[in-house]
Amino acid sequence: MFRFIAILLAVAVSVAGFNADAKKKRRSHKSTAKKTIVQPEPKGYQALQCDDEGVIDFENAKYPPEYPGGVDGLMKYLSENINYPKSAVKNCVEGIVILQFIVEKTGAISNVKVVKSVNNALDNEAVRVVKAMKHFIPGYNEDHVPVRVLYTLPVKFKLQ
Repeated sequence: MFRFIAILLAVAVSVAGFNADAKKKRRSHKSTAKKTIVQPEPKGYQALQCDDEGVIDFENAKYPPEYPGGVDGLMKYLSENINYPKSAVKNCVEGIVILQFIVEKTGAISNVKVVKSVNNALDNEAVRVVKAMKHFIPGYNEDHVPVRVLYTLPVKFKLQ
């Protein structure tokens, strides 16, 4: 139990740092689409919207998606559902797996990808747990229209 609490605390602390890094990277992103995109300053969460040609454009969601129960609910879910892989325990493997996924307009999760890998066992466990998550409360733009949002989630695995 202590191990999961330590994992949750580490994830909560690192989520803020990774989202700040992602903000800096998003501001320097250049789209290949023909239209000009002005990125407003609020919260800085990255939203994906497809235009008629299927090109994905990046813009900021004014209201980011949220897991039911907020960050505390997300940390509780992770602590209750992550199973440290036996092979990783045996080989003393630790680290932070960074995942990205899209929170759809409905709140469903899609396109789960490992952005930073630690090893296959830890990566697979992190992906498994995220794919099993219940729906988020979707992100919205200024007009309160649901948008697809790219979400980054670091999952820290630490042996005690």
